[in-house]
Amino acid sequence: MKRDQKTIDRRHQEMVARIRAAGTMSVEELSSLFGISSMTCRRDLQILEEKGYLRRFRGGAAYLQDAASEKNDYVLSSRKAISRYAAGLLKSGDSLFINGSQTALDALEFTDVRLSVYTNNARAASLKQDRDIQFILTGGTLKGHILVGDYCIRSLLATDVDIALLGCTGISEYGEILCDIPSELSINETMLSHAQKYFILADSTKFGKVKSMGSFTLQTPGTVITDTGAPKDILDKLRDQGMEIILVQPAV
Repeated sequence: MKRDQKTIDRRHQEMVARIRAAGTMSVEELSSLFGISSMTCRRDLQILEEKGYLRRFRGGAAYLQDAASEKNDYVLSSRKAISRYAAGLLKSGDSLFINGSQTALDALEFTDVRLSVYTNNARAASLKQDRDIQFILTGGTLKGHILVGDYCIRSLLATDVDIALLGCTGISEYGEILCDIPSELSINETMLSHAQKYFILADSTKFGKVKSMGSFTLQTPGTVITDTGAPKDILDKLRDQGMEIILVQPAV
């Protein structure tokens, strides 16, 4: 049975409280506690990590000591700086893809140019519509805040854009761009292949993660935008693959 947003929000609040009390909890523990599937649990943890409440690791999550802690402030400031930098790359008249990433979607908050945005991120529907940005949702099956499935893929295959702004689950120690939800892999790959150029937006906490479900297939080199805290060894591996690296300085 589908859950309404208030029910999901309450679950997220309780999940944060439980992880805060325990310090760390596994996906198995959380799934059992809340009566949800492991895939739904991972999606919840991804959303909560994007909001800065916790840090995911393989099989579970750890609480960030305090929502106002120095580390958490750094993460949130990094993501804001990355979004702001990405916004500066956009020109009036550009068409672009944005995937389920909050950091990618937030780039639209820092620009006032005319854009056509094709996205499977349902959170786009909640953005202010008083700017010269045309939003085209791909359609598909809604999982959390992301549209997936064959309908979504067919919509993307029929579209070519100037720029793709893509977030990711993580970047492995080998420089792989990771995604832990199988249904998103083909979506991200389709966006990459139908954009003239692409930018991967990933703050430094995304680096060095273990491979979970799979990685994007990068057919052509692109650009990774991250913060100055990203590990040099992984950045060097990305450069060896032909990727351009842009480092931004967080405000804190």
